[in-house]
Amino acid sequence: MSGMQFNYKDIFRALRLGFSAKKVGMLTLGLLFGFAGYTVLTYLAHMVAGNDWVSVWEIYRLLPFPMPNLPFPWFSWLIYGLGVVWLIIVIMITGAAVAKVTFEQLRGNEFYEASSAFRFALDNAGAIIGSPLLLIAFILVIVAAGLILSAIGSIPYIGPVLVGIMAIPAFFASLFIVYLLIVLLWTLFIGPSIVGAMGNDTFDTLFEVFSCINEQPARLFWFTLVLGFLAKIGSLLFGLASSLAVRIGSFVLTAFMGETFKEMLNGAGFIFQVSVPNWGVFMPFHKLLIWVMNLYGVNQMFSPLYWEVSHWGVYLGAILLSVCAYGIALMVVAYGLSVWFSGNVALIGVLIKKKDDKNIFEIKDEESELLEPDDK
Repeated sequence: MSGMQFNYKDIFRALRLGFSAKKVGMLTLGLLFGFAGYTVLTYLAHMVAGNDWVSVWEIYRLLPFPMPNLPFPWFSWLIYGLGVVWLIIVIMITGAAVAKVTFEQLRGNEFYEASSAFRFALDNAGAIIGSPLLLIAFILVIVAAGLILSAIGSIPYIGPVLVGIMAIPAFFASLFIVYLLIVLLWTLFIGPSIVGAMGNDTFDTLFEVFSCINEQPARLFWFTLVLGFLAKIGSLLFGLASSLAVRIGSFVLTAFMGETFKEMLNGAGFIFQVSVPNWGVFMPFHKLLIWVMNLYGVNQMFSPLYWEVSHWGVYLGAILLSVCAYGIALMVVAYGLSVWFSGNVALIGVLIKKKDDKNIFEIKDEESELLEPDDK
């Protein structure tokens, strides 16, 4: 029923598989939950550092970052890092739920419930989170062994000799770390979809990632690259459609509201802001964000330098419009992620078919007996 051809053509189904109100809604909810934790922890990090949260709010609003001109000690970085990890974990678990919905869809079950998918993802959260953590732990063990070798090398006379003897094993250990980092990257990419589609535990998930990298490296790389491009294109197109919808709605509403609605729109723009720090590591992303905002026309419709309120009704209406703007922004990001996680299910199906000659979407006899009604 899946219609899978088990070749590159299946990857291009990602835009259609991701275009689902259920999946976009699931990821929007996940992003909201993830960003809520990130925002709270980041503001807490600023407050622990002794920074005025109002100054941070004036620049970053609901998407705060550490500010280069404000003190940010190591314990603040630790709290901020917990916020980033929280956001990643929530997205991975939500992505596994979306992958479960997509897997059931490709098997013919179009009505698989989002609540069931979230329960499945939470029940398998250990495998989703544990797979990359196990790799990180293994990398740290190898690094710890290297530190022990370094300590031994500090011993006078005999130390350098022992380090010289262990140079070749140390090189291969370092090379193995490079390999594990590659596996870690793809575990973060496709691990949630593997768990969502197949219900694997931690070790089985890692086995599939290792197997895909070792046996289908070219397909894995190019399919992932194409899928990432499709996710970006899908998010961009959905953002443009949303921007056009906002413009049409604004044009209609100004017919009778006139300057009142324009004042509300300016207020919503004053409240709604998305800013990225122009640090060196963020500069490419900073420029990309400005280009995207210009493309959407958000720089013109939103983000005024100041805002004057005529009465409380306009103020309250502007707040509600800003909430709507944040919701639209989350949906735009959610669609791109929906394309990504849904497409990864197709990607995994293709790779497993190629390397194991196994159709993961095929319904087994015992499963079909459970699905078919009893006529007796």
